[in-house]
Amino acid sequence: MSLAASVSAAGTHFNHAEAWLRAEFSGHQTSHHCYKRDLMFISDHETEIDLLYYDAIASTVVKLIRSSPKDPLTIGIHGDWGAGKSSVLAMIKKQLNGDEKVLCLRFNGWQLQGFEDAKAALIESIITELRDARSGIDKVCDKATDLLKRVDYLKLAKKGATAAFSLWTGIPHPEQIRDAVSLLKGLVGSATDHLNPKAVEEVVKKTEGIIKPGHEKKVPEHMIAFQKEFSELLDTAKLDKLIVLIDDLDRCLPATAIETLEAIRLFLFAPKTAFVIATDEAMIEYAVRKHFPDLPASAGNYTRNYLEKLIQVPFRLPTLGYTETQIYITMVLLQADPGPDNPSFKPLLDQARKILIQPWKGTTLDHQVAKACLGEVPESVTQAITLSRQITRALTDGTKGNPRLVKRFLNSLLLRQEIAQVRGLGADIKRPVLAKIMLAERFKPEFYESITALAFSASEGCPKEIADLESLSRSQQKASSETKGDESPSTDVQRAKEWAGDEWIANWARLEPELKGVDLRPYVFVSRDKRSFIGGTSLTSHLDSLAEALVAGKSMAIKKAESQLRPLSRADADQLFEIVRASYMEAEDFKQAPNGLTTLVKCQSHLQKGFLDMIKSIPVAKLGTWPATGFDSVFLEQGLKAEYTKIKEQWSKQDENVPLKNALVAFSKEKPTIGNRR
Repeated sequence: MSLAASVSAAGTHFNHAEAWLRAEFSGHQTSHHCYKRDLMFISDHETEIDLLYYDAIASTVVKLIRSSPKDPLTIGIHGDWGAGKSSVLAMIKKQLNGDEKVLCLRFNGWQLQGFEDAKAALIESIITELRDARSGIDKVCDKATDLLKRVDYLKLAKKGATAAFSLWTGIPHPEQIRDAVSLLKGLVGSATDHLNPKAVEEVVKKTEGIIKPGHEKKVPEHMIAFQKEFSELLDTAKLDKLIVLIDDLDRCLPATAIETLEAIRLFLFAPKTAFVIATDEAMIEYAVRKHFPDLPASAGNYTRNYLEKLIQVPFRLPTLGYTETQIYITMVLLQADPGPDNPSFKPLLDQARKILIQPWKGTTLDHQVAKACLGEVPESVTQAITLSRQITRALTDGTKGNPRLVKRFLNSLLLRQEIAQVRGLGADIKRPVLAKIMLAERFKPEFYESITALAFSASEGCPKEIADLESLSRSQQKASSETKGDESPSTDVQRAKEWAGDEWIANWARLEPELKGVDLRPYVFVSRDKRSFIGGTSLTSHLDSLAEALVAGKSMAIKKAESQLRPLSRADADQLFEIVRASYMEAEDFKQAPNGLTTLVKCQSHLQKGFLDMIKSIPVAKLGTWPATGFDSVFLEQGLKAEYTKIKEQWSKQDENVPLKNALVAFSKEKPTIGNRR
């Protein structure tokens, strides 16, 4: 099966799984009532339905390719993980389909991960896909076969010809024997399990010396010949342009990413070719640093220059602002329910695109716009617009404008509501309330844990502290008058005032709907799995081992895991931090330093704020002496470092935890350099 066919099959399996989920939920019978409807599920893979007006980028890329039919071209589609790069590639391919003189192939760099020689795998895949697409044209198959043999020659040269060809004279490494025999069998067309020396000698003669000992210098000659023959193959195939779309390079290990880029370089001077590479520049820069670890400081910004020399035309996908996020949430919800075939969907999407032309004007897809567009506004549209207006601000800030994280939050919201329905809790769960609770769970986990504890300890599940927080946040003047003259406010009000001092929590409290008088127990019950992440999925296998090492807190295991922490995507790092933080907080053994978390935060600096919030949430009486001994090095941001210094000053003046107080005093008297130790 070809690489493209494998990717297509994987997509088919995903669609089957999605269909199964829908069937399971739509046919489920509960003991409380007959519950039968489709499960609202938002697909997380790329889409050709453009909800962000990225079609403008895709159209520009296609226009650029068509304007230079003879020249080789490399185009970069850059953006963070989940920014929509794959969707842009899907739109490009859709626009190019139907042109007989153009062949557009798409490859997933991640699919090459299992190949020892990712460079050769990509080259072979391109040739094979081209051959299959033009197999009806005379001589295409013959030329493609000759070109594939040349790739085999190059692969064999890379294996180290001297050892490989001592099959009958010495004792080479078993790996070299297996690889060499496999390649040689392909070159001579042998279907047997063994090769005799005579057959090997024949192949050596055919290679014209490329793999003979001492003739490695001829490899560049074959690379030049490869480029010439590849151009001839394009002419024979009657193609005006070959476009290759490369996706998911930023998910690959550094070696695979570099080998794939090196394969693309082989085609850089081949006329009639265009490569469109979708990747996160930061991950490629990391791969370059890993591939060239001994680069001197004088090399300058080589890591960025490497990609810039390869990419002729870069496109950067912007992060979503408030207007884009509000429209995106609304349309994603409508795309899931009632679906893109609903009569309301296309008119609203067309209107949304008009707004997205000038998002800075602040126009949103509100009820008034929907009414002008549709006349009578369906209930599904009203619900989608209402929910989007409620959660957009928090999601815009919390996800940093990342469409995939927005989708995963919505998926988690919809799936949890379905679970509540199946459990018979449907009447107790209102989607806007659930969304508000989940925002706290996702973006302020320590605050969410307080909500959880209060919900189950309060009368009827309605915490007075949350009601006080909402009141204080909505009207600081009113809160001031209520507590005027009260030198010792109640614990409830005092806690609410502390929360209201946090800008994120204060903004959250102002969100509709109000939670005053709402029984929060059903909501925290359906979201009680602390190993869940946006999208409701558990830790992926590659994070499980890291989580175990960080939770255990053993120095050797943490040190070993450190090299795997730095290249983590922001989303994976957030997920890992939440799991390890929750484990530490649940254990309540605050005498022990959170060494695993400390290492994670040092490797992923964007977690500093969350780490400081966690430390602040621990009662001072339960703390060990570890906060006194050099934890300043964790906080690189000056604002956070200053805040931590202020907290330590407060600890040094309290009497609830004398050992910590004494440790802080003693540590402050030591040499200044000690404060920098790690």
